[in-house]
Amino acid sequence: MRGFKAISHNDITNSLDGVTRQYLTGNLKKPQVLQHIHDENVEIGVTSYPKATAEEPHYHTVATEYQYVISGQTTYYNVETKEEETYYSGDFYVIYPNTIYAQKSTPGTTIIFIKIPSINDKMSIEKDLYTDTWYNK
Repeated sequence: MRGFKAISHNDITNSLDGVTRQYLTGNLKKPQVLQHIHDENVEIGVTSYPKATAEEPHYHTVATEYQYVISGQTTYYNVETKEEETYYSGDFYVIYPNTIYAQKSTPGTTIIFIKIPSINDKMSIEKDLYTDTWYNK
């Protein structure tokens, strides 16, 4: 394949109306609003939280996630170690496979994420008492 292919700012912004996540590229199996660019190797997307949002605990068995905070603040809770990490606008970080975590973000948080490889390997887990307490603090 040669040339260029783009997704416009307006298309990305409009696709996030009513949802918090859209993939820009990847080998996607589930439909989404945004017409993504197909790629067998990498997933790249945008997460946008217009209001305070908590993500349920989960982990990825194979994929490594790289994330860059464009705006706002997001905090992760490592379910196994009970450690907490907070990232702010301009921070870049990695989440390695098999790291079981929960996440909560402040209103106005936007994150670019990159997952390698492009695979749906997300494994959800039940909240324990400690994680539930963390969500509510």
